[in-house]
Amino acid sequence: MKSALCISGLFAICIVSNQDVARAQLPVSSLCDLQAKAAHGEHRTVRVEGVFLAGLEGQGLVNVGCGGRSTYVEFELKTRLNRRRLWRLVDKTNRRMHWRGAGDAVLVVFEGEFYGPPTPDPKLPERVRKAYHPSWGNSGEMTRLVVYSIQSVKTLPADHPCAPPKSDPNQWPCYQHDPSAH
Repeated sequence: MKSALCISGLFAICIVSNQDVARAQLPVSSLCDLQAKAAHGEHRTVRVEGVFLAGLEGQGLVNVGCGGRSTYVEFELKTRLNRRRLWRLVDKTNRRMHWRGAGDAVLVVFEGEFYGPPTPDPKLPERVRKAYHPSWGNSGEMTRLVVYSIQSVKTLPADHPCAPPKSDPNQWPCYQHDPSAH
């Protein structure tokens, strides 16, 4: 009886370990490719690197070369790993200035479920469905990432292509609004 329990326990450990190994082997996807190729209603599990921006109106993931497109970010964390570090780096300037506002840009690797543009309600008349483009979040993002784990968090280097200039935050090279994205 004891040996059967031991074997069952070892078997369960092997299954969990294999799932962790398979998850760790998920390749890092290009945010720009995900945004460009995501079909309406599509979703898939991904590991993606980008620049995380958080502010009063929401949070998004951007990257250089994505034409100003951002991906709406929601958190449904299944692990607390790197959570505290992420928010400490995002709020670094806010804590120093003793106020709340737009957070600092942070370089991250997230794992989660990536969603393409939402599908319009099939109950709408066809003419309206063709003209209507539903989006995620408050800023009209066409893609969404539900984050299950925070794989990596780093301060955005000053020489990174997405680093904001010291003057006008509206001129950040990775977060300029792209009207053709809608």
